[in-house]
Amino acid sequence: GSEGTMGILCELCLRLVPRPESVQTMSFDFPAVADACRTVSAVIAAGIIPAAMELMDRQTVEVVEQWLHLGLPLDAEAVLVVEVDGPAAGLPPQVERILAIAREHGARSVRAAADEAERTALWRGRKSAFGAYGRTGRAFHLMDGTVPRSRLAEAAAAVYALAGERGLTVGNLMHAGDGNLHPHILFDPDDAAQRQAALDVAQGILRACLRLGGTISG
Repeated sequence: GSEGTMGILCELCLRLVPRPESVQTMSFDFPAVADACRTVSAVIAAGIIPAAMELMDRQTVEVVEQWLHLGLPLDAEAVLVVEVDGPAAGLPPQVERILAIAREHGARSVRAAADEAERTALWRGRKSAFGAYGRTGRAFHLMDGTVPRSRLAEAAAAVYALAGERGLTVGNLMHAGDGNLHPHILFDPDDAAQRQAALDVAQGILRACLRLGGTISG
C-alpha cells in the first residue's frame, strides 16, 4: 500500500552474501497443474528448500512460446522450473531426490541445464512471461495472492473454476516455492460486462486464497 509514497533513506545497512559455489537448474513438464503443485509440496516436505520453484501453466506456456519459440512443450498442462544452489558436493543428492519426487508425481520429462547458457535458456521463458502476456495486446487483470504451499493445487483449481464460471480465460504463473500465485485474467477492455466479470473473478480468487489460509498479497 505504499505506492506513491516518497521515502528518504538516512541510513542503509547491507549484508553481503557469498555467491553459491554451484547451481543446478531443472525444468519439468506435467500432464496436470495439480501434479506440479503437489511436486512443490513434496519437495519442501522432503526437507529440500530450493532457491526457486516457478510454475507456468499451459496458457502461459503458449503465450511465451508464440513469442520466443523456445521449444516449450505446448501439450503440457504445467511446466515447473526448479533451481537449487549451495556447496557443489551437496547438490547431487538434492537433485536426485527432486527428480525422483517429480517422477512420483507424474512429471513426463526433465531438462537439466549442463552449463550457464542452458540455465539462462531454461529461465528465459519464465522471466519473459509477464511481457509475453502484455505482447498479446489483450487486457488482463493480475493478482498476487499467496497460500500455504500444501494448498497450491486447491488454489489453482479455484482460479480455473472461477474464471470458467464467467466465461473468461485465465493463465496461472506461480512463485510456487513461496505459494505465490499470479493469475492473469484475460478480458476485452471494450466490453463492460467482461471488465466487471474480470473484477468479480479477481475478488473471488483473493477470497479463495484467504479461505485456504493465505493472504491477498505476497
